[in-house]
Amino acid sequence: MIRIFKAGAHIRRSPLSYPALAPLFDSHIEEAATPDSADLYVFSHILDIENAPRELVEDWRQRRRPIVLLSEEPFWDTLWGRQPLARHRLADSPWGRLPVHQLTHHSSTVFRFERIPYYLLTNHRFANAYAAKFARNARQTPAGWRRAFLQRRSDLAFLFERREGAHHSLRWPEGDTVGLCHWRTQIAETCRRGRVERLGRSWQPERPARGQLADWHLDKLALLDGHARAIGAIENTHQPNYITEKLFDAFACGALPAYTASPRHRIHDLGLTTDSWLNLHGLSAAQAAARLDGLDWGNAAWLERTCEAYACAQQALSALLGNPRNWLRERARLQAALLAEFRSILDQGHTAWPDLSAA
Repeated sequence: MIRIFKAGAHIRRSPLSYPALAPLFDSHIEEAATPDSADLYVFSHILDIENAPRELVEDWRQRRRPIVLLSEEPFWDTLWGRQPLARHRLADSPWGRLPVHQLTHHSSTVFRFERIPYYLLTNHRFANAYAAKFARNARQTPAGWRRAFLQRRSDLAFLFERREGAHHSLRWPEGDTVGLCHWRTQIAETCRRGRVERLGRSWQPERPARGQLADWHLDKLALLDGHARAIGAIENTHQPNYITEKLFDAFACGALPAYTASPRHRIHDLGLTTDSWLNLHGLSAAQAAARLDGLDWGNAAWLERTCEAYACAQQALSALLGNPRNWLRERARLQAALLAEFRSILDQGHTAWPDLSAA
């Protein structure tokens, strides 16, 4: 049994904090009530380490138990952490510099999914919703998709946080990691052709915030299902292993997803042909908006090719996300990977630490 002390305002966003994942770790990890009874201190955000409680830091000085940043969010790792590729780092705190073992999408196998991306495991609502939606969609023929696309009332819909500023565009080329928030906001603001909808609290202040909804994901699917021909499904951050619900929601709602993925991105492992979604990788915001504005739904040859690929993608996603064995295997992989990481950190010894004098 590994005893951990969880700390910080963001700790609820952790593989160890989701009720859906709790059974994976109940027999292996025990939560300590105080730092002095823990084998590991676990945080989810670098800011929480930088503001670590004094009693934890004092206990670390006495016992040198490892400090772990278990971060599921590349957006946090890039914008605040500024070292998303590092396995080991130093973090500043009011009580001095603290050595940190960093488990991120880049540095750890925890988030390196086999078939189903990590984020979809964090709540059973994803499996339940996708099983029903993709079973329905898989029955649609290419001709049926053609009719559906042409009958939609909206050409393009965006539903993501509006975040502006160049500070959202940080890049780590060696890790194929790029901040996308500013870029995707510019795209949404620039698209003009046809009926373009910008949805959500960032664009519609009268709408409730996501946290105020009983089930934000159900609300999103109800809002977008059968609504638009194309949906902007761009992540906060481009990182090869990082895929959230956005891409799957666009497909589930019967829309052509607009995404961005380099050749190294794991979307290419999902069995979706490139004609079934729009890849905006390598384009400026103006170029990406022009491509979306230039979609010619009256081009019979393009629409036929797209609908053939789209029908195949829906069948592939139904087979992937509608099979309970895939979810169970991915949960088992996550369990094994996280426990292996924690045991590896403990095996290194409490005082051993790489030379970070140049950090």
